[in-house]
Amino acid sequence: MEVIGESVKVPLTIIRGGTSKGIFIKKEFLPSDTTLRDKLILGIFGSPDKRQIDGLGGAEPLTSKLAIISSSSIEGVDIDYTFAQIGIDNTNVDYSLTCGNLMAWQAQVLK
Repeated sequence: MEVIGESVKVPLTIIRGGTSKGIFIKKEFLPSDTTLRDKLILGIFGSPDKRQIDGLGGAEPLTSKLAIISSSSIEGVDIDYTFAQIGIDNTNVDYSLTCGNLMAWQAQVLK
């Protein structure tokens, strides 16, 4: 993550998987502080705004998803994957759900 003036530059990948579209970010590029991390994620998506005009979200739950990925430190496990559903017109970043469409793409992003 690189700060440029008041903007933050974050490397990411946007992938459409099945009926879903998501943003994939390597964990190393996000702040470890959860409040700062969620604020950055909301900014990337342009939330809260029901049209997400100033971000990469698509103003639909199917197009406002995030995958945080990293290499796993657990033997026999290749990837750690955290899914987040991003609120569109609110500041909710929900980590309690999952998305099979995006999960299928996670190994490709780490290559």
